Amino acid sequence: MAVDKREASPADFTYSERTVIRCSTPEFSFLSTETTAEFDWKDYSPAVFRHIQAMDNINYDDYMLSVCGHANLLGICSSPRPGTLHPVPHNDSFMICTLKKTEMKVLRGMLPNYYHHIKKFGASLLPKFYGLHLVRLHRGLKVYFVVVSNVLKSDQYIHFYYDLKGSLQGRRFNKLEIDQKTLLKDVDLDLRFYLEPLIQARLLAQIKHDCEFLEAEGIMDYSLVLGIHVETSYQGLANIQHSDAGTVSEDTENIELTMPDMCEPYTKPSFKIGVKLPARAIRTPKETISSRESVSVTQGMKMRSESYNVFLYFGIVDILKNYGMGKRIEHVYKSLQYNSKMISAVNPRVYSSRSQEFLGSIFREDETRELIILLQL
Repeated sequence: MAVDKREASPADFTYSERTVIRCSTPEFSFLSTETTAEFDWKDYSPAVFRHIQAMDNINYDDYMLSVCGHANLLGICSSPRPGTLHPVPHNDSFMICTLKKTEMKVLRGMLPNYYHHIKKFGASLLPKFYGLHLVRLHRGLKVYFVVVSNVLKSDQYIHFYYDLKGSLQGRRFNKLEIDQKTLLKDVDLDLRFYLEPLIQARLLAQIKHDCEFLEAEGIMDYSLVLGIHVETSYQGLANIQHSDAGTVSEDTENIELTMPDMCEPYTKPSFKIGVKLPARAIRTPKETISSRESVSVTQGMKMRSESYNVFLYFGIVDILKNYGMGKRIEHVYKSLQYNSKMISAVNPRVYSSRSQEFLGSIFREDETRELIILLQL
């Protein structure tokens, strides 16, 4: 089915359509050749989401085949708890996330502005939503879900995962895992990332655009999810291990790249921020990052055993929580116990400002280019 070339109209954002999806169930075919499972299906704003799919060259027919398979729909209906992530079979470009009804309404309400935002800013760090649906196994529970881009899709091994909000209260790692790796949080972060000036300026400008959009929509409690692939180091990588790849070797004679080599493709206007972004990671005392103190490139480079070439994968996630009554009550309650500036539940304006300040403190600019000179020695 060809994509409608016309621009999305106001009616497209409110339109929805219902149908019934009938899937054969081959595991029971010995009982009857007519055995099928019926799912009630509702598609919200299908024309709008097809435009978004087209932005990322996603074929609509392939999308429907991936999402609407019997095993996939049955898995969604069997695990309807909001916030549950379901991988899409045979396609790691996107994920399925179940939603609360309130989150579904937030997405529908912000959809017109969201659509125009990601069209205007092709390098946006916001997640790409490819479809919003409701499914219900016959006489079962209604399950709302969204199909969203997989911001951590990578052809490289990801050594570390972080979920960063810019707040410190309660932001230590828990048992949540991604690909059998612990999901670390703000208090666990002891790295800063030094980028080429042009890349760093474009990144922080995009973060500003995205945070201001979310602020205007009344959204808070979002995160920057960050994956780190360690490419090379001067010293000290013998202690960085993972289950599949073993120990990262210090012998990098054949694979080490200079920062200009790594960054050259990323200075082009068409590059996508947050996908395999090269940086120099410098280990910094946690209390320094927490207090937002400045650390110069030369100070960081003196710790040669704590400096690594890395590739970064990241994006903003969880953008469907607004500052409703529940979050307001949480803010009041936690403010009585902790520093109100360090808790997660704050109003969208404060949250946006704090996020920009925090991300600006960890994505640093190499102002003197001293870093490049040292890398080439």
